[in-house]
Amino acid sequence: MPGKIDLKNQKQEEKMKKLWIVLLSVALIMAFTLPVSAADVKFSGSYVAQGYYDNNRVLMKEGGSSVMNTWQRLRIQTDFQVQEGLKLTTKFDAMEKIWGASRSATYPTSYSSIGVQNTGSGEAENIKFREAYVTANLWGGILRVGYQQQNQWGTSFADYGDYGYGARIRYDYVVGPWTFLALYDKVEGTQYYAPAGPAGNVGVATYQVDQETDKYSLAFIYNWGKGNTGLLFQYVNDSTGSMAGYLGQTPNPATDLGYKRQWYAFLPYVKAQLGPVYVEAEVVYLAGKTRKYDTAGNGTDRTKDGLSGYASATVDFAPMYAGLTLVFVAGDDLSTNDKDEAGFPGVTDFNPLLILWNYDLQRWNGAIGPNGGISMASGIMNAQVAQVFVGVKPIPKLDVKASYAIAQADKDGAATGWQSKNYGSELDITATYKIYDNLSYMVGFAYLWAGDYFKGTNAGVQIDNDYLVTHKLTLTF
Repeated sequence: MPGKIDLKNQKQEEKMKKLWIVLLSVALIMAFTLPVSAADVKFSGSYVAQGYYDNNRVLMKEGGSSVMNTWQRLRIQTDFQVQEGLKLTTKFDAMEKIWGASRSATYPTSYSSIGVQNTGSGEAENIKFREAYVTANLWGGILRVGYQQQNQWGTSFADYGDYGYGARIRYDYVVGPWTFLALYDKVEGTQYYAPAGPAGNVGVATYQVDQETDKYSLAFIYNWGKGNTGLLFQYVNDSTGSMAGYLGQTPNPATDLGYKRQWYAFLPYVKAQLGPVYVEAEVVYLAGKTRKYDTAGNGTDRTKDGLSGYASATVDFAPMYAGLTLVFVAGDDLSTNDKDEAGFPGVTDFNPLLILWNYDLQRWNGAIGPNGGISMASGIMNAQVAQVFVGVKPIPKLDVKASYAIAQADKDGAATGWQSKNYGSELDITATYKIYDNLSYMVGFAYLWAGDYFKGTNAGVQIDNDYLVTHKLTLTF
């Protein structure tokens, strides 16, 4: 009947409203009372895109080896502050590749040592996690456990943070201006254990099945108002030469080499602001043995005696500045079999030049020079370098810099027949503009007067010069 009120339906609707109010109240109470699993999450990272035109990488007359490409990388770090004094950190790289390059299903063999070359962009497989570790405030200090960057200390001279990450336990203890550190590192790609031994060697009593490379380090840092200094002592135990490889694993040898590598590293450094002059320096000295045979008579032990050093000074007389950089990395005397004199190279984080020993350029464009070329992606090795530079900042956001460097090898690249120790000289000019506080754009030009070191043992090769044009966009957040 029109106009008649359905009391039964009205009562049901009122009951449903009350039920929803109760459910909503319970949900709000639970939301405010349940413990928070991650109280604070922070993101940071960077995006880099860099283009190159390299005119003559083969360094030969009419070599026809120009290269033009652009590479990019997105790097994201996430910090989960679980509670006061407890944090989880992760970091990954994404879409690290040359623009337009085909993706590869496998990593290239160079992945474990110097990163990825343009011949196999395995790192372009979308996402590669680099770090995952816990940070906890314990016993008056800071404990970090998990996958972390392993190879950064002092100045950037001997650092290779770009690919030097792996399992680490680190403890920092601060007392006034002093910081004391204890570190344990497991080198990535070296661990293998099988109770039965590698295939085909089951039950062979003399066959060793443990393989690993471990680093044990103690260090201190002293800070003052305008600088700091420190010393790192490191012991390295490498048993990868004491067993044969399995299933073609790299870098394991195909047969048991019968020796271990056990050496020590001493790395003192200093960084200081002295009025208008900023100075920094670092020394790397290596001792011990790079071949210590398990059984006497199986071979000649080889001792380690390597020295490297770096020093730089910059004078600021705004809006201009000028300075000098010196680098020495000892080469190995290849005429001796019982000693390894090679110094530790300044590697991925240390790039004073745009062509010679520039990590990103060498990494994505391959070796430089004729006869297959000389790889420089592992950093400055067997070299003496002197570089002078001058710059000007006409406005706060613009930095224009020019440098000139000469480079010589410390030792010949072969025991006999090497043509020269002269790497050549290089002129670099760069201009960097800060579009935003977190966004910068760099354009650069470099010219290499290539030396006869690149002839190798081939006296008939005619070496020619090379020039490079580059630009780079960098976003940090």
